[in-house]
Amino acid sequence: MTLLRGGVVGFGNVGQNLTQHINHNKSEQAQIVAACDLSQANIERAQQNGMAATDDMRELTGMDLDFVLITSTSYAHAEQVVLAAEAGMHVFCEKPIALTLHDANRAVAAVESAGVVNVVNYSMRYIDACLKIKRLIDSNQMGRILSISHYKTRAFGLYGAGARHPAVINADTSGGWTVHHACHDIDFLYWLNGPIKQVHAMVQTTTSGPDSEEVILGNMVFDNGAIGHVGDSVCCIRNHYTLIVGTKASLVMTGEHDETVLQFHREGHREVEIIPARDTKRPGGGIDHFLECIHENKPSPNALRSAYHSLEVALAMQESARTGQVVQIG
Repeated sequence: MTLLRGGVVGFGNVGQNLTQHINHNKSEQAQIVAACDLSQANIERAQQNGMAATDDMRELTGMDLDFVLITSTSYAHAEQVVLAAEAGMHVFCEKPIALTLHDANRAVAAVESAGVVNVVNYSMRYIDACLKIKRLIDSNQMGRILSISHYKTRAFGLYGAGARHPAVINADTSGGWTVHHACHDIDFLYWLNGPIKQVHAMVQTTTSGPDSEEVILGNMVFDNGAIGHVGDSVCCIRNHYTLIVGTKASLVMTGEHDETVLQFHREGHREVEIIPARDTKRPGGGIDHFLECIHENKPSPNALRSAYHSLEVALAMQESARTGQVVQIG
């Protein structure tokens, strides 16, 4: 197996954690040998770990690298994807892939034109419990999906109570909480049940900023006729709840991590089946999948083109919240 050489753009907490995972757990397959960051402290940290380091993305893409991890601030993702793809490097990108559909189109076109492996790190696609739900749906054990409801809270806390999440107070660089974080929930529903064609959303916030979002609720209609509900909040409780109703069966997932409970109830049966499930990612999550795709020279179903739809829906929800109107997608 050829040893892959990689670089990381954005050597903050996420970039450092992914680098450590690859260099310690996947060292026979790949090594992160270079980093790009605007922070001098992070550049020095990379150099202390024996990596080449720069504050210039173009200098990084001029190095002899096979792939790049893009873990920088959201507003920079699209341009960095384009630069990496144009240099012929495989691309692993944190969500969201861009803050506008124009930039997202540029990024998708760049990776597809270059023919490079590309993966977006929508982490719910690698969580044990979510994968089990996906298999139940794909194996037709639930029948035709009638409705999906999903709500998540992240426990950071509200601005009005003294919490200051960067994605809430810096919507210009994060895209706002819908694009920054609720995109996970949107992508989860899209992954389970296909494209979404219509949304109606509302938001609440304790800040004075006109674009601030701390509580998000949205109703949606899928292309296949199913209806859905999605919610996300930065409030101080951490939990999630998923309810899916199908013509053959329904399921409920509640809790977090080791407390996750997945209940499955077939229509016509009295008994509820408890399916063992954990709200934890498979080891390595999207990174391991990314490396597998490179080594096996195969495209990923979790590519930028898939992530484009989740961004499109998130932006439509923001438009709906601003205007109070139902927004059609596509």
